Amino acid sequence: MRPLSAKRKQRSSQTVAAMALAATLCLPNFASAQQKELPEITMATAVGNMAFSAVWVAEQLRYFEQEGLRARITVAGGGAPCQTAVIGRSANFCASSSEGLILAQQEGASLIAVQTHNRNITVGITVRRAIADKFKLTRKSPLNERLKVLTHLGTIGATSPGAISEQIFKYLVRRIGADPGKLKFVYLGGNELVPALANNVIDGMAQSPPQAESSEAAGKGYVLIPLSLGEIPEISELHYLVLMSRPDWAEQNPALVSAAARAISRGAAIFHTQPEQAKAALRAHRFFDSKRLDDDLFNLAHSMVVKAIPPWGNMNEEGWQKVVDFSVAAGIIKDKNKIPPAREGVLWTNKYVK
Repeated sequence: MRPLSAKRKQRSSQTVAAMALAATLCLPNFASAQQKELPEITMATAVGNMAFSAVWVAEQLRYFEQEGLRARITVAGGGAPCQTAVIGRSANFCASSSEGLILAQQEGASLIAVQTHNRNITVGITVRRAIADKFKLTRKSPLNERLKVLTHLGTIGATSPGAISEQIFKYLVRRIGADPGKLKFVYLGGNELVPALANNVIDGMAQSPPQAESSEAAGKGYVLIPLSLGEIPEISELHYLVLMSRPDWAEQNPALVSAAARAISRGAAIFHTQPEQAKAALRAHRFFDSKRLDDDLFNLAHSMVVKAIPPWGNMNEEGWQKVVDFSVAAGIIKDKNKIPPAREGVLWTNKYVK
């Protein structure tokens, strides 16, 4: 038997992940009788980190129920299985990154963004603490000095080939005129990056809160460039994380789509109108409670992501043009003849965001 190629292995693993997600979403429902009367949606998120804070707060504060629906939310374990679940109709929605939606459309998938809940790329460029100390760099150092240190890294850890955790390093190095082809990557998956940094297996990684911050709290890493703070204009104020669905399903179920979009938008809005209540709700969520994160780590991670949460979930052409431009610059869109337009109706729509 011939060994599987890398692409076939990746496709196979994504299929298995999507099947596992579908099985999870089909588990029996033991909700109360009152909840059972509400229409139900199934939603997957790419991962379970703080970049999706608006989703978790909406879940914690029961905004979905207040909007008249039940939401079964499952972490898919990556953008690809999240999208595959929607394309294969085992989930109604996928909350994931916008450049992933562009890539999916490039490959022929039918998906459209119906809401946004994060306006900056949220990954934190993290290096070993010893490297930050060697170059005498902190988060307050000039941005260009921090970017230049990326060219001095040895092995960089990424989740998988072509993932944002790889492409963002290439984008940033190219931004200062250096050659991204000289960067060396190893692909470890999401769970192994922090231990690999702690054990000096890799020199750098890009992860969203609280994963990157956990390495800093342990004294092993340092979040040198927290992109969620919006230091780089080209990749700030863009629609980074979006709620996506199949266009045909959305057209057939406009009330459910609007209710889901509004619930998550409310989960974002409360960070602006009642920030302490939003922070408390996020802290109480099962992913970020005191059993999982101590106070120092939670507060550090929260401070890194809170500025990236938009006041509402509506989108615009300017924000999507930045997503398209980033996708081209990072090499996600390889064929310049297939660059999608940023106008409404192609990649995104506001008609469900009320």
